[in-house]
Amino acid sequence: MRRGRRLLALAGLIVGSSQAIAQGVGFLTEQERLASYCAGVSEARMRELDEFLKNKCAGSDRKECRDGLDELVRAQRMDRRLWGYLTSQIFTSKEQGPKEKALSQKEMARGSDDWLGCKRRGPDKRPEDLLICRESQGCLIDARFSFLPP
Repeated sequence: MRRGRRLLALAGLIVGSSQAIAQGVGFLTEQERLASYCAGVSEARMRELDEFLKNKCAGSDRKECRDGLDELVRAQRMDRRLWGYLTSQIFTSKEQGPKEKALSQKEMARGSDDWLGCKRRGPDKRPEDLLICRESQGCLIDARFSFLPP
């Protein structure tokens, strides 16, 4: 009888510890937070570039249109890298729970909001003077993403 209780208790510990692993740690690493935030920035930025190209550059070969298209291609490449990382690290990982997924989505929303807020700033404010602009534009610095898969 005692042996049966010990086995049940041991089985409970094993099941309990595997459930704890699936629940995750309750926070994002700095790399996961940065990738999540920048995925939000990337989404807003690509939407903005796409609208510019459709509305202002249909059939045009102006320099600003060529530059916009090049920028969109680079943004799409980075977006794929960010999502590859986030998918493997957070969204399909068995080690991450719902809290980490929610934290990642919250960071994405913050990144998107910051990018749009920076674009909507008043004409009297320089982007360097606003934290949301400095943070969201930091996502354009490729050197910060050496941890991402190529």
